[in-house]
Amino acid sequence: MYSVELTKKVKQFLKKISKNEAEIILKKLYSIRENPFPYLKKLKGNKLWRLRISKYRAIIDIIVSGQQIVILKIDYRKRV
Repeated sequence: MYSVELTKKVKQFLKKISKNEAEIILKKLYSIRENPFPYLKKLKGNKLWRLRISKYRAIIDIIVSGQQIVILKIDYRKRV
């Protein structure tokens, strides 16, 4: 099982949005810990992944050797 790590920017963004939306995002992020790859899409020209969570998008880096999912950025889909 992968561990989920949130960056400082992600934590700040989650504080800005409503508590209900933040809970939905965190629930989705923690639900993919078992096997994240079926839910993610690869970003073109990058080693990063993206995950769509309703009107938000998460940019994710996966460290396979360390079994770690690092959430780099979350924002509205039109901004990411």
